[in-house]
Amino acid sequence: MGRGIRSSGSVKQFHEFIQKYKIPVVTSLLGFDVLPYQHPQRIGFIGTYGNRWANYALGSCDLLLVLGSRLDLRQTGANTASFQNGKQIYHVDIEEAELNNRITGCITLKTDLSDFFSQIQNRDSVFKVPLEWITEIEEKKQTRLDTSELENINGINPNIFIHKLSQKSQLAKVFTADVGNNQMWSSQSLEITENQIFLTSGGMGAMGYSLPAAIGACFTMGNVSVVAIVGDGGFQINIQELQTIRRNNLPVKIVILNNHCLGMIRQFQDSYFDSCYQSTVWGYDAPVFTKVALAMVLNRFALITPKK
Repeated sequence: MGRGIRSSGSVKQFHEFIQKYKIPVVTSLLGFDVLPYQHPQRIGFIGTYGNRWANYALGSCDLLLVLGSRLDLRQTGANTASFQNGKQIYHVDIEEAELNNRITGCITLKTDLSDFFSQIQNRDSVFKVPLEWITEIEEKKQTRLDTSELENINGINPNIFIHKLSQKSQLAKVFTADVGNNQMWSSQSLEITENQIFLTSGGMGAMGYSLPAAIGACFTMGNVSVVAIVGDGGFQINIQELQTIRRNNLPVKIVILNNHCLGMIRQFQDSYFDSCYQSTVWGYDAPVFTKVALAMVLNRFALITPKK
């Protein structure tokens, strides 16, 4: 499922739908917050950077119901025939151009998801929960946990950190994430609750998104607490918005996952350009962020140094 569920205002209907039919659910990046992390039918986040067990569920299912998601490259991979193999796909979306677009041969329905849920809830159907398959997925999860993706690293394991950040941020109403490694670590490991939403840039891939999005969410929702997760590269693009937060005294907490490079681009350079790190490691640096933050605070509070 994708962002179409939230944008159509049908989150409650979606929950009623999966409760009735007991269907296991995988989520896209933008549909990540529609189902709480602890929900028993939530399998996980799919895609190139998704949870391995969720991708296994997506690849091994024999029937796939796509709700408000566009089946982009990161979700399906480049080999669309392999993605389709062995499964019947039903695709529901309000945008006709997304139906039978990259993935063809789907049974499609062009409609608003709210209307879809209203109609399908009136139909009787028996769905036998595939317990053996769900058990198999859980076994896959236990062998390849998200917290084990990065082993033998120096410093903080980002997936473990994101889990702990979630557990300590129960009062936050919104999490935002920038574009890059920080975005994917967040999507893999955030423990979103039913009272929280997750905002991030999707297909546009706009670095610098997280901080202004956090400010916008804070204003729009009545000065609620927001946690903005950013990378060192994306943070520098809109670093001036610290002044907006200071001036308006906004309850925005900023967490910078600083790996001292443009990490996601560096990964592509490793894969396709013989690890030529131009402008990601070579020719790239960042300021001391704690001192930048301190400068913003000092603009508001006088620092008095006693005379000796």
